[in-house]
Amino acid sequence: MKKTLFLPFILLALIVISSCGGNPEAKLIGTWKVSDVQTNFDENQETPEMHAQIVEMQKQTYFRFVNDSTMVIISNNNTHEAKWVFIEEDQSIAYFFAGMETDPNILGILKDELIVNESKTPLGMITTYYAKE
Repeated sequence: MKKTLFLPFILLALIVISSCGGNPEAKLIGTWKVSDVQTNFDENQETPEMHAQIVEMQKQTYFRFVNDSTMVIISNNNTHEAKWVFIEEDQSIAYFFAGMETDPNILGILKDELIVNESKTPLGMITTYYAKE
């Protein structure tokens, strides 16, 4: 009799545990900082000093997912609060500021425990990788 009652309890517990672990939004909660910056610039339009400065500027911005809808962006010691959503179809993370819900920004794509952001600039492409602390 005890085995009959114990088995459904175990099955229910396994379902609850597996459903909580598969939620991508929950995995994003926390602070994310730059782990790597890669550039693909036209070498004729930049100097090594300019390149180093651009990479350093990228490293100054990081963000914190506070809960399943609020994030804080920290850049040059300024903070900005925004709302965010995870788009399951392409694994992207979009965010928007109050009053700008119809014009979201794409933070990046979730790939292998990293958030990858690609930006096209007049000098070329910048790919920034964010890792969770």
